[in-house]
Amino acid sequence: MNDTKSRILAVATRRFARAGFDGTSLSDIAQEVGMRKPSLLYHFESKDALREAVLVDLLGHWQTRLPAILERAHSGGDRFAALFDEVHGFFAADPARALLVLREVVDRPQETRDRLSEAIRPWLSLLTSAIEDGKRAGSLRPEVDPEAYLVQSIVMIVGSFVAADLGAAVFGSSDGKPWSERQRIEARRMAQHALFFSRN
Repeated sequence: MNDTKSRILAVATRRFARAGFDGTSLSDIAQEVGMRKPSLLYHFESKDALREAVLVDLLGHWQTRLPAILERAHSGGDRFAALFDEVHGFFAADPARALLVLREVVDRPQETRDRLSEAIRPWLSLLTSAIEDGKRAGSLRPEVDPEAYLVQSIVMIVGSFVAADLGAAVFGSSDGKPWSERQRIEARRMAQHALFFSRN
């Protein structure tokens, strides 16, 4: 994808996340990118086409990245760390992605559920099987509900970006670490503790 299209998609992602699809105009996006609306329409023929491209870009990432991560990571701990860091890093690179996911869930629940299911169900099914295998082998907590665990972990990561400024607003910054890093560490600790036995 060329740089111009990438810039348009990044701006559209932020605009759609903040104001919603209906609250965003192509003129607003074009102006922020630094072009005129006809130039934007050269790359994306309509606002609907641009929204579709934004969602394909957002969801397509997981269809290409997850198989590579699963192939590289062999042990349970390695796989957990690699997947957690990949999901967190994806949203950290552009926190508007997290808000866009939630906005789409609220604005178009059925369509979003269908799209998410198509994009990530095969890989979540593999992870569910891996968790079940770990439970049977005694290396993972037997009480874990794999499907609920995976969905809850995704919700926790996405939600941490949507509420990124809340911690700083309520508690301030006391230890010098940015709140985004503190939230990443805590979310990973919680997700890991819920899945693996504690190390003594």
